[in-house]
Amino acid sequence: MRWTAVAVVTGGLAALVAVPMPAQAAAGCPSAPESGGLVKNQITDTPWAQKLLPLAEAQEKADGHGVKIAVIDSGVDTTSPQLAGQAVPTVDLTGTGRRDCVGHGTEVAGIIAAKPKMSLFVGVAPGARIIPIKYAATATNNDDRLLVKGIDEAVRRGAQIINISSETHTDTPELRQAVTRAQNANILIVAAAGNVNPKKGGSPTPSYPAQYSGVLSVGAIAQDGQVTQFSNTATRVSVIAPGKDILTIAPGGGYIVKGEGTSFATPFVAGVAALVKQTHPRLTAAQLKQRIEATADGQKGAGSGYGVVNPLAAVTAVIDPNTPLAPAPEPGSVRLAVADKPDPAVRNTALGIGLGGLGLAALVVAGGVLIPAGRRRGWRPGWVTQQRRAD
Repeated sequence: MRWTAVAVVTGGLAALVAVPMPAQAAAGCPSAPESGGLVKNQITDTPWAQKLLPLAEAQEKADGHGVKIAVIDSGVDTTSPQLAGQAVPTVDLTGTGRRDCVGHGTEVAGIIAAKPKMSLFVGVAPGARIIPIKYAATATNNDDRLLVKGIDEAVRRGAQIINISSETHTDTPELRQAVTRAQNANILIVAAAGNVNPKKGGSPTPSYPAQYSGVLSVGAIAQDGQVTQFSNTATRVSVIAPGKDILTIAPGGGYIVKGEGTSFATPFVAGVAALVKQTHPRLTAAQLKQRIEATADGQKGAGSGYGVVNPLAAVTAVIDPNTPLAPAPEPGSVRLAVADKPDPAVRNTALGIGLGGLGLAALVVAGGVLIPAGRRRGWRPGWVTQQRRAD
């Protein structure tokens, strides 16, 4: 298992003084947070992702209140001001304690549930309740078996949505069965489609658990609204969300700009799922997934699924949950709007009907002229005026 984040900062969202990443190495943690990024102590502008979606309008309708979201990750720093009170105590599966040794889980939780009215940054579903499940103590070489335990733990803890911002390219029976158990418990799993590095070449392969049927798989877009080069198009994608130059909560305080990763796109969609679950509590996990897909803002080529997640439409649109969606494009393909080749039989039939209609119209017009004239003459023959041709 590896994180779907690349620790590269390509542009800031707020022109502020950067401070060093706070050291958090403690008993049980192998090192200080490892996920990288540029830390800021305040924000002077609303982050671009909040404007693009847009969140403010959706949060006038819902804030995710009462919805439980399990974040299976590296733990969550629940002492961060905008996350204080937003999460239950971390469930540690690693034996390294509850501290977020990587920082990744805190960043993901911030995107989902950071409290409002404390800064210009706010989580997608600030009323939701986070269940942090720590299955990773380092940024690399994490045990896939602990992810399986994490999914089962989320089921036991009563989660309604599970956010998995990590990937493995190994399809194991244990992982597949854990996903199935969660789905049978009516829990929606939202998972990162995974990252690829175009500079390294090679053919990308599907990421799990995002590739599994019934999982809401998330790809990434940049500020221009287009699918990023790093977003894994080999994985089946449901929807796409902001995943480049993302501002979120920094472990230990402040804010951090993350360079890129579908792992940061995933919590945007998990948060939207919480908004929908609050407003439509009777939806099953499958119907919840379908609603988010059906209200997405149009396909944008390979790896875009049904399009950009739309929180306002997902909450407010009138949709029959029993109406099946047309399949999204297969991984790596682009659906083009091309007119079907005309059927000659249909064309000839249409032509005949059209000509018949014209003939009938001509008769109606002629009748409208000749009948009144005949009545005026008492139906007697009329005079014909003979004209001479000019030679």
